[in-house]
Amino acid sequence: MSSKTLIASLSCAILFLGLALYLVPSTLPLVAPVRAATRTISLAASYATYPYWNGSSPGPTITVTEGDTVDIMLSSDGSQHQLLVDFDADGASTSGCATADKCSSLFMSSTSISFTANTVGTFHYYCTLHPTFMVGQFVVQSAGTDFGITSNPSAVSILQGSNANSTITVSSINNFAGTITLSASSSPPGPMTTFSTNPVVVSSGSTATSKLTISILQSTSPGPYSITVTGTNGSASGTHSTIISVSVVSPSSPDFTINSSPTSLTVAQDSSGTVSMTLTSVNSFSGTVTLSAAVSPSGPQPSLNPSSVTLTSGGSASSTLTVSTAASTSGYYSTPVAVSNGNYTVSVTASSGTLSHSTPVSLTIGSTSSNPTGTPSLPLLPIAGGVIAVIAVIGTALFLRSRKH
Repeated sequence: MSSKTLIASLSCAILFLGLALYLVPSTLPLVAPVRAATRTISLAASYATYPYWNGSSPGPTITVTEGDTVDIMLSSDGSQHQLLVDFDADGASTSGCATADKCSSLFMSSTSISFTANTVGTFHYYCTLHPTFMVGQFVVQSAGTDFGITSNPSAVSILQGSNANSTITVSSINNFAGTITLSASSSPPGPMTTFSTNPVVVSSGSTATSKLTISILQSTSPGPYSITVTGTNGSASGTHSTIISVSVVSPSSPDFTINSSPTSLTVAQDSSGTVSMTLTSVNSFSGTVTLSAAVSPSGPQPSLNPSSVTLTSGGSASSTLTVSTAASTSGYYSTPVAVSNGNYTVSVTASSGTLSHSTPVSLTIGSTSSNPTGTPSLPLLPIAGGVIAVIAVIGTALFLRSRKH
């Protein structure tokens, strides 16, 4: 083979190799991309004003890729802390660092921790000394399809006897598509949770949401709670979770309540009935409470005795509501009008300054309880006046007649 032929052959081979490399689809790379990198994260711990990571509770979500080297730079406001990355998902512990977990030393100023993220999933990091509020997500992403889960808001404050909502968002990662089943648990137990949609269906490249309602009973103790919401796919994607910090608080302003016993009353016509009204101090309320009552529709006559009560801090007081169904008159000479049978509502209102509370009492009017004897159907005074006038006229006529004779 001549040198010219060899050069021509090599040129053709290089040309075809270049063309082949150009035509290979970008979705099928000849060499797998290198994903490992070094991630440097800074976390500032504080406790003097409130337990925070980087000024928030929960702390910021840390997201890395499988195989990354993670360097976490830690600082403190002077109080003692310890960082734990909970890779075995058994929660924070002050008894030591489990084999799978990554822990820093105790620190009051600054320190650091470095490790390689080899386990794919959504985990949590804690301060082992203040785990309820000093918590955050640590996400290790896979190169394959997966899903993520977040909550908004991730921290709520709820009054006893009230509820609050948080939107749970499930996101597709690397074209994941599938059904995610949601569950929620509280630590310590107390808050109750319900999802508006469960499970949720996530399409490739999109998101799905469900509203989580957190309900607090009046009997739930005030204090901090952590609610962990977990999404499960059942495939290789496994499970991921997000944490919502809940602060249960009692009403801060002094107040009072009013209740009736019984809450309904049946009274006959031309009779009366009574109901006991009880007022109770809430949150150390003390002061004078004025009572009033109104009936709808009008007819029965309500009265309260006493019409005002004095509450002491943490105490209670009572008043008696009397409802009369006696026939009423609109004037001195008018015929009494009976109260109609039927259903009525008595609204009793208790007021003190800007505070005002009402409670309803259901009232039913029945038939006349008795038929009193000796009761005239017309007023006695007009009748007596008429009789006296007739006697005077007859007497005058007889007197005039006797004088004629």
